[in-house]
Amino acid sequence: MSDDLPPDESMREWPEAAVSASDTAVANEPPQPAPEVGQCLPDGMGLSVEDVRALLARKHDLAVPKDDPLLMQVTILNAFLAEQQQLQKRHEKALAAFMGQQTAAYVEGVEKSVSELRKTLADVTINGIRDAAADFAATLSGFRSTLYLCTAVMALSALVNVAVFVLRAVQHG
Repeated sequence: MSDDLPPDESMREWPEAAVSASDTAVANEPPQPAPEVGQCLPDGMGLSVEDVRALLARKHDLAVPKDDPLLMQVTILNAFLAEQQQLQKRHEKALAAFMGQQTAAYVEGVEKSVSELRKTLADVTINGIRDAAADFAATLSGFRSTLYLCTAVMALSALVNVAVFVLRAVQHG
């Protein structure tokens, strides 16, 4: 193995920088600036070969030469990250389309319910209430007429009873 290490300025704080770089990549963020030399993904995700060499040197006190076959894994894993990111974007688009369809169906159902509610409420307007009150007043007036008739019958019955008692009293005595 060779002792040639990447320059100090390419070394980052590990592992915090690697974790924060991968955690901050969100699908809705604007495009990131051009990638560093040797970095696979344009959005800052993934590690460059120099970053991996610096990490190994710092954590394991091991100098890995630039031509070590181990570093091919960096390229392979960065390519995997790129494919994974494309797949995630496709899934996000499909999910957004599905949610849009579901939301549209829900909104349509709510609009239909509100329309039916408006129609029902329109039938029970002030005029409907006035008509109901007029019907109630007509029914009440019918009851009033019946009440007057009953009162008249009772008064007449009372007069007849009094007359009968008076006539019997006069006949007996």
